[in-house]
Amino acid sequence: MTTRVKPLYLISLSVFCLLIIYLLLPIIGFDAHGLLSSLLPFSTLYILPWIFLYWFIRLVKALESK
Repeated sequence: MTTRVKPLYLISLSVFCLLIIYLLLPIIGFDAHGLLSSLLPFSTLYILPWIFLYWFIRLVKALESK
């Protein structure tokens, strides 16, 4: 039996994890602002188009099945 995780829970968990990373990295000795700001272009260039493509394909399949 599978359970569906609520989107609000996932968003809040993601924000919490990013906040923890942002607060703990300076203690270790990394520049948290530089690391997170370098991840933003990477995610918009490589990760987000794949997410968009996945949902677009699901939309096309749903429209075709009707």
